Amino acid sequence: MQAEELRRACIALEESRDKYLDLYEFAPIGYFTLTDKALIAGVNLTGAMLLGIERGKLLNAPFSKFVAVQDSDPWHLYLIQVRQNVEKQTCTIMLTRGNGSMFPARMEGIRTKGSGDVTAVRIAITDITDIWQIEALRESEEKYRALFAAESDGIFVVDKESGIIIDCNDAITPMYGYRKDEVIGQPNTAMSAEPGATYAATREVKSLIPVRYHRKKDGSVFPVEITASVFPLKGHDAIVATVRDITERKRAEAALALTSRKLNLLSGITRHDINNQLMSVNGFLDLLHKKVPDPTLEDYFTRITKASSSISAIVQFAKEYEQIGISAPSWQDCRTLVDTAAKEAPLGEVVVNNDLPAGMEVFADPLIVRVCYNLMGNAVRHGGKITTLRFSADERDGEHIIVCEDDGDGVLSEEKEKIFDRGFGKNTGLGLFLSREILDITGIKIKETGEPGKGARFEMTVPKGAWHSAGEGA
Repeated sequence: MQAEELRRACIALEESRDKYLDLYEFAPIGYFTLTDKALIAGVNLTGAMLLGIERGKLLNAPFSKFVAVQDSDPWHLYLIQVRQNVEKQTCTIMLTRGNGSMFPARMEGIRTKGSGDVTAVRIAITDITDIWQIEALRESEEKYRALFAAESDGIFVVDKESGIIIDCNDAITPMYGYRKDEVIGQPNTAMSAEPGATYAATREVKSLIPVRYHRKKDGSVFPVEITASVFPLKGHDAIVATVRDITERKRAEAALALTSRKLNLLSGITRHDINNQLMSVNGFLDLLHKKVPDPTLEDYFTRITKASSSISAIVQFAKEYEQIGISAPSWQDCRTLVDTAAKEAPLGEVVVNNDLPAGMEVFADPLIVRVCYNLMGNAVRHGGKITTLRFSADERDGEHIIVCEDDGDGVLSEEKEKIFDRGFGKNTGLGLFLSREILDITGIKIKETGEPGKGARFEMTVPKGAWHSAGEGA
């Protein structure tokens, strides 16, 4: 009888051991047993899978090898805490898999006895990547909500398919006069004084709309600038539109434009009067020169005539310079600019080869055509043996470059930057100076890079966003 009970007890013990082994091996948690020297003495199948390494290769390996920073103080401090305390110790640490990837792990460790009096450590490890991602999303949402609420510009979140406003921030109340609950659920066209344009913008979202007109609750209309982007929200595309009231900016622009018109009118009248007086001076000077043909006075007549010519050149410069920036920059077809300038420039026998690609456009002051004209005229006057001018496009380090080069004498090394100074050169010295000023309005940089004696080469570097091919959109 005792033998039968003993046999049954052994069978039960064996079954219990097998169940324990099954639970140990296939538990969703990785179990590690570490020696007093923190070497891996035992690991279950889940633990080996967590690290992505065969179990046999893990045994006797230092556990610190799998800590993301091997000399990490947090790991050594944690190991000391486990060894010095009876209670379970918990920490979170980054571990490294066999393939080099890392993951956040929650570690629950407790000390235990190894062979003899040696203190061993048993650690349960759980991959908490999903938990971290959820916490990161929650933190991101909290930050977004804080920014959303604090933003001084109006922000609308609009369902792209229906055009319905599904959220907005508090800034819309002082801007539009509506409460948030009066806005949410309304179509975004309800806030617009241009509903047709707003509907079209909802269908095809642009990152920036410089000027649009919206309507307040009291019916008054005001100008706004809108920046928008599309992002997925709960299975639907949503538009986040930031709206800025630019009423004050438009007033300032209008006042500036009015002041500019008045100054231009005054400048035009002044130039006209100066030119009339110069004509009188030159006429009387010519009469005096004929009436007093004294060779001893010839040098004085020459100096007076030269001074009169200088005054006339200054007046002409003022006229040309005041035109820069008068018209708003716009997209200009580069090939057409060169063709237009070539028809007007005094080229003589010089041939212009226009190799700019069709459809290439730059965002520039409309006077950029004057730049092409000035480059052609400058080449003809100073190129010496020049026979050919060539315009082409180049791309370098992601930047687009318009190139104007000739087969003339070139520019001396010490004069490559001086030629852009006002008054430098044998002629008026204004052409290249004005060209740089015109290009600089939209950030286009010009420099001379040719080899002296082998022709001049002017490179106009167009900033990112100020170049495109026709049809791509601005």
